[in-house]
Amino acid sequence: MRVVSIHPAKMTDGDIGAWRSFLAADAELSSPYLTPDWAKLVAMHRDDVRVVVYLDASGEPLGFLPVQRGSSYAAMPAGGPICDYQALVAKPGISLDLSAAPKGLAVGRIDLTAGLVNNAVGPHLLTADAGHVVRFPEGYEAWCAKRLAAGTKTIVKTRKKLAKMTRDLGGEVSFEAFSTDSAAFETLLTWKREQMHRTGVRDIFDHAWIDGVVRGTFASPASNKHFGGAMFVLRIKGLPAAVLFCLRAQKVLHAWYVAHDNQWASYSPGLIVFVEAIRAAADAGYSELDLGPGDYPFKESLATDSRAVGAGYIGGTGFSPVIKAAQFQVRAFVESLPVGRARQWPAKAMRRLDIARGLATPPSRAA
Repeated sequence: MRVVSIHPAKMTDGDIGAWRSFLAADAELSSPYLTPDWAKLVAMHRDDVRVVVYLDASGEPLGFLPVQRGSSYAAMPAGGPICDYQALVAKPGISLDLSAAPKGLAVGRIDLTAGLVNNAVGPHLLTADAGHVVRFPEGYEAWCAKRLAAGTKTIVKTRKKLAKMTRDLGGEVSFEAFSTDSAAFETLLTWKREQMHRTGVRDIFDHAWIDGVVRGTFASPASNKHFGGAMFVLRIKGLPAAVLFCLRAQKVLHAWYVAHDNQWASYSPGLIVFVEAIRAAADAGYSELDLGPGDYPFKESLATDSRAVGAGYIGGTGFSPVIKAAQFQVRAFVESLPVGRARQWPAKAMRRLDIARGLATPPSRAA
């Protein structure tokens, strides 16, 4: 077996075909972030994206792990802070030595911010979290019934909000599924930037590569079933009141960015656009909408399943993995103490550091 590092643009049709077949064979890997298309798109806007490829003796691919190699110190997931899931996409039934991946990249370690527990990267994860997944294989009404049976009244309340909005506004409310309206897309980005500035969060769209990746996803044609964007727009008097933009791959959606016009906040337009998007997606033959990790009540109320994830790293040689191990040890120690909110400080500090490293553009082309 050999381990090599290649630029996504240099992958052959055979490589991409193998990657897609590995995805199709493992339901756990049903995420747009794990597709070759994601790696190729990010690589169009960052010079340092590489794919670690495991090859058998005859040169046939056995597994793929996409990363961005910001430096020889440590690599990160391809897409860094805007990549919700990471995993080794491998041929079913085989075991691959992940410790060979940093060596193949010539880096000290590979950091994982949300690796899948039920994957080869699972043993390298040192924290526990979960992504919230809305699955509706039996259709929208069946999903509603299951959530109601589970004691969740969010859907009922949201339907009432939509009905009230429609009555109050004289029927001037509409919903557009799988919209290609560029004006609505620009409105969403404006809202998100205003929200980040208002809350003091770093404006990720100040980084040209992220802006390029997001816009590239929106521009992906609907005819590309493997990857692209899917936008849902709730309108009042013809203007966007709430917009949800998702990644898509095959019959799976992943919620990416959502925002609304604050003047309509009393109607909960953000929740309305989610519920109506699920209805439209089910009608279009999609089977799930992944809401990603994060402790938000609305995610828990809509989700039917969870995807176990965690942070960790794949260690190589040198001081880099030693330093990362020490960070996780300090974090675990503080989180075990009865110190209230202070228990969250190490985790927050590590996340901020990961975001800063992930956002940074390498100063020159990676070798």
